[in-house]
Amino acid sequence: MSAQDIGWAGLACAYGALFVSLVLFRLVRVSVYRDLLVSVIRMSVQLAMVGFYLTILFEWNNPIMNLGWVLLMTAVATFSLLRGSGLRLSLFWFIFPAMLITVSAVLAWFVGLVFRPEPLLDARYIIPVAGMILGNSMNRTIITMERFYSGIRQDHEGYASFIAMGAGVREASAPYISTAYRVGLAPQLASMAVIGLVFLPGMMTGQILGGSSPMTAIKYQIAIIIAIFVATELASYLSIRLSMRRGFDEFGFLRDDIFKTRRTEA
Repeated sequence: MSAQDIGWAGLACAYGALFVSLVLFRLVRVSVYRDLLVSVIRMSVQLAMVGFYLTILFEWNNPIMNLGWVLLMTAVATFSLLRGSGLRLSLFWFIFPAMLITVSAVLAWFVGLVFRPEPLLDARYIIPVAGMILGNSMNRTIITMERFYSGIRQDHEGYASFIAMGAGVREASAPYISTAYRVGLAPQLASMAVIGLVFLPGMMTGQILGGSSPMTAIKYQIAIIIAIFVATELASYLSIRLSMRRGFDEFGFLRDDIFKTRRTEA
């Protein structure tokens, strides 16, 4: 049994629900109508293109094409991560390996040992799982990276005092890494604690709508939640550690040219 298809009339009704948002924009006097229109159009076109490509990808189910798509998703996630954290693209070749190692390691563990599809590199497992891993890792790493680098940048004198007392970059940056981690980790732990009570996750809901039994959907969801949690931790840690090779100069001080906007001296 598969999920019932949504007709064009049903999809039109889904778009019609946006009228509620337009009314609320009007009530709170927020003029973002054009932004909403552009975002909805972009979202629709992008998803339509991805849907067309994934249909072909699933039909061919070629391992090389599947892994190539994962590689492309990783590159796009890296660009989005840098843009979201306010860092320059010069860090791409330090963040990209961190994201690639993360998605490769977590995919190998969970697809190879937990899901065990036949064939092993089945597009219906590899692509969606990689997408969830990368999407959540990107969002978490944006928060962690932004807080880490902005923390050191804003507390320049405090960080410099550690360096002046003979501390290395790793030792001097340790408190800022801890703070960044706590900030990024808090919402993830809070969300995990109420899953199933406050909301039903998207993957579980999708599987139930697709005809899977609730218990099967729950087992998959538990595995995915753990996979995402491990991936976000690994991505955040590796991104910070690898980017530090470019982020600090030979004297242990933060490079100002890694930021999109330069720091203004008081």
